[in-house]
Amino acid sequence: MSSNHKYSLELSEEAYDDLVNIQNYTYTNFGEKGWKLYGEALDQCLLQVLEHPHSGHKRKDIPDKYLCWNVREHVLIYRIENEVIYVVRVLHKRMNFRFLF
Repeated sequence: MSSNHKYSLELSEEAYDDLVNIQNYTYTNFGEKGWKLYGEALDQCLLQVLEHPHSGHKRKDIPDKYLCWNVREHVLIYRIENEVIYVVRVLHKRMNFRFLF
């Protein structure tokens, strides 16, 4: 990501796997055009979090140390430590988050 940002962004292995699975599902079900559009939305979401990390929202079904950012049908879940934004998961909004943390 750009060096102009105050924060750096790190993906957990789970978040990386989530993004790969989202892209695979989208490509399989919606083709290349859908895959590109959803990928662009995810990229834009990551940039928004990087530029405005404290703008995320809290959820009652996950621990307080995490913030969330909605992106289409998914929720990006992250925490901020010092100047690092740790993206821990990218989950479908219909999932039960309570049992994943």
